[in-house]
Amino acid sequence: MKDFEPNIVLAKLRSGDDSPLFDLYQRLRSEFIVWSKSTFKATEEQSKDAFQDAILDFHQNVISGHLTEMTSTLKTYIFQIGKHKILNIQKKESRMTYHDALHLINDGEVDKYMEDENKAYTQEQISKAIEKLPVDCQKVLKLYYFNEYDMDSIARELKYKNSDTAKSKKSICIKNLMAELKKLSMLFVL
Repeated sequence: MKDFEPNIVLAKLRSGDDSPLFDLYQRLRSEFIVWSKSTFKATEEQSKDAFQDAILDFHQNVISGHLTEMTSTLKTYIFQIGKHKILNIQKKESRMTYHDALHLINDGEVDKYMEDENKAYTQEQISKAIEKLPVDCQKVLKLYYFNEYDMDSIARELKYKNSDTAKSKKSICIKNLMAELKKLSMLFVL
C-alpha cells in the first residue's frame, strides 16, 4: 500500500479520478472480509456488504469535503468505517419491531428501560409517546430506527457538530420517550 499515499488519493478523488477507489477496493476487500469474520464473527455476506458500504462512505466523505486530510492510513480509516458497518448490520439483523408506523426497533437501550419499568408497551402507547416528543427527538429517532442511519449520518443530516453529539441527543430522546411511556402507563392505570 506504499503507493497509496493518503493525501494524494484524496486529491485524486476530489478531482474526479475514481481509479484509486477501485484499487483500494480490490486490494483491501479480501483482507477486510477475513478480518471482520474473525474479529466480529460476521458472515461472508455481512462482511462484503459492510466493506462495500465503507468504501462508498469513504468516497462520500472525500467528495463532500468532510474528509480533507488523513492522519491514519487508508486501510485503517476504511476498516474503522467497516467495523461500524458490521456492527450496525449485526445489530439490525437482531432487532424486533415494536411500532409499525415508525418501525421503532427494540435494541438494547429500549430493552433496558422496558425491563427496568417491567412494562410491555403497546404500539399505540409508543406512537402516542413519540408524538409528544419535541420535533428534533422525533427526527433523531426516525433517522436511527426507521432509516437505520448511523451516528455520523445523523450528525450530517441534522447538522450536529459530530457523531458524539448525535449519540448524546439520541440517548436523551430515548430517555424522554421512556418518560412519556411511563406517563401514559400511569394514565391507563388511573
